[in-house]
Amino acid sequence: MKKWSVVSMLFIMLIGAVACSKETIKETDVENFVTEYKKDQYTIKDPSNVPTGEEIADKVKRYLSKDTFDKKIANRSFDLAPEVASKIDKSIKLEDVKLKKEKEHDNGSIDYTYTLKLKIGTGQSSDIVEKNGQLTISNDGELKITRDWEEKAKVGKEIL
Repeated sequence: MKKWSVVSMLFIMLIGAVACSKETIKETDVENFVTEYKKDQYTIKDPSNVPTGEEIADKVKRYLSKDTFDKKIANRSFDLAPEVASKIDKSIKLEDVKLKKEKEHDNGSIDYTYTLKLKIGTGQSSDIVEKNGQLTISNDGELKITRDWEEKAKVGKEIL
């Protein structure tokens, strides 16, 4: 009888350990993570001295899975904000990110839709541009973006 109690207790502990090993993603962690990522991607303080796409890629690499990073590099995604800021001669600042959870997958990843509010310029001559997108976040010990897609947004005559 004692042997079965020990085996039962070990089984229960094993089940508990497996259940606890898959960490759930906290929404506040995701919001902070995505906000930091988008801030690094879009902030252009001085339109006369913009960072290169490579410099932005170096900043955001830690947020992205290798495949997603490689796709964004191939699509020159990190060149857009510096090019637009330089052409319109205005700064770009992330004002807000609104996330909406869409779907949780069996592998623990979560799909989100988002809206960015980007402030173009400073002072009275500034405008707010909204940019919508979708992303997927996974958590394999650390948060990573495994998919990031954005709609194009018009800033003056330029496409961001």
